[in-house]
Order: sequence, then C-alpha cells, then structure tokens
Amino acid sequence: MSNLFSSGGLDDLLHSRLAEDNYSPLRRLYAHSPSIAFFVAASAYNLFRRSSLPDRFPPPPADSNKVRIVCVSDTHNHLLPYSTIPDGDIFIHAGDLTQSGSVDELRLTLDWIRGLPHAHKVLIAGNHDTALADKAQCEQLNFAGLIYLHDEMVELSIRGRTLRVFGSPWTPQYGNFAFQYSRGHAAEKWAGIPLGIDVLVTHGPPKSHVDNNGLGCAALLDALWKTRPLVVVCGHIHSGRGLETLKWDKGQRLWESIVTARKVGWYDAIILVCKLGWVWIKRIKHRVRETTILNCAVTGGTRDQLVRNAVALDI
Repeated sequence: MSNLFSSGGLDDLLHSRLAEDNYSPLRRLYAHSPSIAFFVAASAYNLFRRSSLPDRFPPPPADSNKVRIVCVSDTHNHLLPYSTIPDGDIFIHAGDLTQSGSVDELRLTLDWIRGLPHAHKVLIAGNHDTALADKAQCEQLNFAGLIYLHDEMVELSIRGRTLRVFGSPWTPQYGNFAFQYSRGHAAEKWAGIPLGIDVLVTHGPPKSHVDNNGLGCAALLDALWKTRPLVVVCGHIHSGRGLETLKWDKGQRLWESIVTARKVGWYDAIILVCKLGWVWIKRIKHRVRETTILNCAVTGGTRDQLVRNAVALDI
C-alpha cells in the first residue's frame, strides 16, 4: 500500500508524483501509509493533535499580552515579497536560507530579512547554508540588526514579557551537507537545550511530529520530552509542513512508538484512538502546559517546485 500509483515509465512516475501536490492531506496520508491500521492510527492522531495552519494574515490577537511570531524555514533563495509576510513582533527563520550556501546567496537573504519591519529578527543555519559553517566565510557576512543563534539562547523583551529563545542548526547526517551529526552522536547534540526556554528553533523536526511520519530525529524528541518549550519552530522536512500540539501524555507516547515501529496492528490503532479520545475529554476541564510545534518550510512539492507562505503564531 506504500504506493497507490502505477506507472509505465519515468514520465508516468513523475506525473503521478507531481499530482500528489494537489491531493488532500488525507489522501496523501493514505498513499504513504504502510498499512490500513497505520492510516487509521495516523488519522486519529491528526484529528486530535494536528491543526490547520493559520491564515496568511490572521487578525490581531484579542489578548494584548500575546506576542506574534512570524516564521519561515527552507526558503532556499526564495525571497518572499514583503507584502506577503504578516506583521509581528518576532521574525524567525529556521534555516536553509540558501540553496548552495554561498556567501553571495547568504548576503541576499540576510539583506531581505534585515528589510523586514519586525522588531526582532532571529535566524539559524540549515544544512544547505555551508558558508555559515566556515569561520572565514562567516566573517564576511553582516549580521547587523539580526540575531544569529548557533546553540545559543537570547532573551527578548516585548511589551513587558520576556521570551527565552534558543536556536540550533543541527540535523542527522544525510549526504554531504553542513551542520550534521551521526545518529550515534545525536543525544549529545541536544543535551545543551536549556530548561525553561519559551521558543526552540531547530532546523529539523523531532521524530514522529511534523516530519512526514518518521523522518525526524529521535534524540531531539527525547530532548523535547525533558525541556517542553512553549513553541518549537522547525523545517528541513519539506513534506512535514504543518502545525501540531504536543501534549506529553500516554496518547502521544503511543503514537511515537507506532511511528517508530511502522508496523502497527489493529489493537494498537484502537487503543490509540481510545487514549486520544479520553485525554481530549479530560482536557476540556483540565488545561496543562502544551507545546506547539510548527514546521514552516516555504519550499515544497515533490520536486521543490512550490513556494509557500510565512506562518504567524500568537503565543
């Protein structure tokens, strides 16, 4: 069931893949599920935990204490028109500012970010931003007016609130790119995430969340269970673009084990549905701290031919 399409040649295969860009999220999930039971489990999880991305220009928050963050990732040299980017307090770029990672490409993107009206502009590198991994090339760049984080935290003061933002560029090894670690050294890369942060900016997502059902990092997921920030902003897995609520409960644990195994029986699927439903009923009365995770990859599509919008969140 992992591929619902048949093809008589390369052209047919290409057209079928491009056609997926027009599929509904449910049909796309069905096409890539390894079994019917997995599809049922994933659909149930998405029903209770996934949310639609906000409108391009959401109305101002009713609560004046809210802080609006405007997020992009994986722009890959696509400099979105300023008119398409919502106003906000903080602009965040979660890496892959460029395609080839050259100094010239980075200069263009940094100038584009600098031209935005947001009071605070935070960015991290991604695996494509190779010049940022080279000290000599990095010193050729102008970061004036920008906050570039590399395994660092910054405190931002906005209308009497202080938000602690931590940024890190690392992703698991895949090909010959920058800011990558071997899977065996993943845990030590994420051990430095401090407790008590409000916003975590990473290039890649954690495993089983906004990562196209399993392409993210398991060690980052373990670190999130310990740190539980208010918001996680990421990208890297273009097909994982979306918004999800992490609730740190037994339902989430079961979903993560299902994604890791990729072989789920009907018993696990039914138990997951029951747990998610029960937790949802209980949380109507008892609200606890949750984590919003956003994959805001701008580039998308089966051949990266799509350019998608920035996303605004109120926290």
